Amino acid sequence: MRPIGGRWNPRADFEETVLAHDPSITEDRFAEAIAAGDQFFAALSSTPDYDDYHRVVLRNLGTEATSQLLAELRREVPVERVLELYPDVLKTLEELSRRQVRMAVVSDAWPDLPGLHAALGIHHYFEAYAISAELGCNKPDPRMYHHASTALGLPPSNACSSTTIPTWFKRPSTSVMRGVRSTGTPCSRTLLPSRPSRH
Repeated sequence: MRPIGGRWNPRADFEETVLAHDPSITEDRFAEAIAAGDQFFAALSSTPDYDDYHRVVLRNLGTEATSQLLAELRREVPVERVLELYPDVLKTLEELSRRQVRMAVVSDAWPDLPGLHAALGIHHYFEAYAISAELGCNKPDPRMYHHASTALGLPPSNACSSTTIPTWFKRPSTSVMRGVRSTGTPCSRTLLPSRPSRH
């Protein structure tokens, strides 16, 4: 999946929400504050609490991170307002499912990722999720992949990531690598068994 408008963080409705509290903030100030938020992410070894991230961005905006504003920034909105699937994702997942490929998602993400996938209609394709905010580590930490392979009941030697699609999956290989990789956050990976499951 991908964010509508091309930006993952902060969410697409961030500016609108903040401007309701302080209409004087300019586009340049938003850009600088969002860049500070990106630096905050880059310095961490695991996914932070979303409120902590918002506090960093708001502090750089010079806006008080009140409990009301933080609650508004993390309020639930219809998923289709902020996220969409790449055009070939459903077709790719259906084909992998038809071939009895068991899949898990390994993602540097917040715990709501399975819910987002459910809202987009793809959660049922994945048997397990290894999410950085829950495990306390980020990729490429081996614990992320171990968690996913264990959940699938596979030794690591019998699994592969979507960046190394096995030779038995011939066509459409380009579609698979692009489509399956896009089912999580920008750096998500889908863990695949090295052979189709017959169980």
